[in-house]
Amino acid sequence: MRLCNGGILLELCIVSIKQVGTDCVEITSSEGPVFFVRTSYLQIVSPQSISEGATFSEEQTADIIRAGEAFAAEKKCESLLARCEQCRAGLERKMQQKGFSKEAISLALDYLESKKYLSDERFAASWLRIHSVNKFQGRSRLRSELLSRGISRSITERAIEDFFAEHDESELCRKAIEKATRTGRADEKLTAYLMASGFSYKMIQHELNDNSDRLSRP
Repeated sequence: MRLCNGGILLELCIVSIKQVGTDCVEITSSEGPVFFVRTSYLQIVSPQSISEGATFSEEQTADIIRAGEAFAAEKKCESLLARCEQCRAGLERKMQQKGFSKEAISLALDYLESKKYLSDERFAASWLRIHSVNKFQGRSRLRSELLSRGISRSITERAIEDFFAEHDESELCRKAIEKATRTGRADEKLTAYLMASGFSYKMIQHELNDNSDRLSRP
């Protein structure tokens, strides 16, 4: 591996290579650094040219290094996905904070999506299911929450429709009313709280009228 005075990688010479997966190799360079490359991340260099003793130009070396960075980003993402569902936008932010380049992140996330390890659809469904355990919110609030997490509008709308096919929004509104009244909210403050929670004014008034006797009890 040859560097110019500014530390920019000019040339990579492979000393040894070891196959560690279907399309993943461990590369040892002439200068000693060992790194892993998923060959499907290569955009310029042919996977067949990755061999012991091979030397690469500056452009080819940059391609190999980028593929190695993408593989490292992929492994970081996999560790997060093993804990819980993640969305693409969320992983992009986390990987950028860790110093990975946008191009390497994009390659890694495209691969994870192609293998179904990463899915915004699964994330949206999981988030709605977990979120609704302790928080009682209506359609518009849940929609804005998913959109704010970088979920596309089309995926968000499908997830919302699937969620409310299994959950009665009126029942969630009643639970939100019960929760709010226990904390002392009433009248305008109660209505404002429920509207901020994503329920329509019409639904709020309907549920308040239906439950007025119970809510008025000391």
